[in-house]
Amino acid sequence: MEILLWLLLPVAAASGWWVAQYSDKKAKTSARAKLNSAYGRGLNHLLNEEPDKATEVLVQMVEVDPDTVELHLALGSLFRRRGEVDRAIRVHQNIIERSRLSDALRSQATLELGRDFLKAGLLDRAEQLFQILLDRSEYEKDVCQHLVELYQQEKEWGKALLVGGRLADLDSMQWKPRLAQYHCELGEVALGENELDRAQDEAELAEREDPDCVRATLLKGDVFQLRGDYSTAIETYQRVETQNADLLPEVMSKIQACYARMDDVGGWEDYLDALVARHSYLVFFQKNLVDRQTQDPVACKARYRCEICGFTSRKLFWQCPGCQGWSSVKPIKASNAE
Repeated sequence: MEILLWLLLPVAAASGWWVAQYSDKKAKTSARAKLNSAYGRGLNHLLNEEPDKATEVLVQMVEVDPDTVELHLALGSLFRRRGEVDRAIRVHQNIIERSRLSDALRSQATLELGRDFLKAGLLDRAEQLFQILLDRSEYEKDVCQHLVELYQQEKEWGKALLVGGRLADLDSMQWKPRLAQYHCELGEVALGENELDRAQDEAELAEREDPDCVRATLLKGDVFQLRGDYSTAIETYQRVETQNADLLPEVMSKIQACYARMDDVGGWEDYLDALVARHSYLVFFQKNLVDRQTQDPVACKARYRCEICGFTSRKLFWQCPGCQGWSSVKPIKASNAE
């Protein structure tokens, strides 16, 4: 009997091990099935643009498999999209603090955490994380775009130029006009501080980036006008006609002022008549916005509209206050305004 007992012990141990393995395998299979089902539901919610429902599904998935980093990354991103930035920050910080995290996943979590800080308005902390990634040349394009957005908010135009230069190397057609705007921002700061030489230098740098930059032409003309070189100022302002004739209303009063300082009313009238003959829509602006001979209320209506977000204004913005797009605010044609 004792011998039989000893023989049965290994069998019982093996049977117990097999049952445990089977139960564990069954549990894993069940968990995997739940996860696969949740993945499908979560994906459907995202495709249907239902981030709130997708977030609920991801929370359930994380509870089933708390060790899956990719789930936490997706969950943190959805928290941020839903406006729950504090929860997104906690999720991404917890990922970074994991000791056995791969370098690739740690960098991805760092990028996401930087985005969280940026959305939360914690610009210094966001900049630190983005600079770490930039020094490693990781996620270069994404990081540079985020840094440019950050520097625009802080009006750090010099830093925006440095980072924007890297983006211009990747996509010069899109970024060179933006770099011209940054130079103009610096030039207008210099003009406000009466540093005319620096303002002119920035205007010329803007022209190198974008020869059709009307803002640079206006800035350069303003420098000549402040120096008392009215003839050169007029010649500079007149370049707007070939750059973008739709923006002539922005420069007509400046040209009129220069002719007035030169005591050349006849020269101004001849120029204006020729200009209106070439661009008939300027009759509206000549009547309402230059000569000021009438008080037609139409002159107070919106004259500019953003092509991206539809923002309207009576004055020209080089960067749309609504969507922050550059050079997206365009004149409303006189016929539409009337």
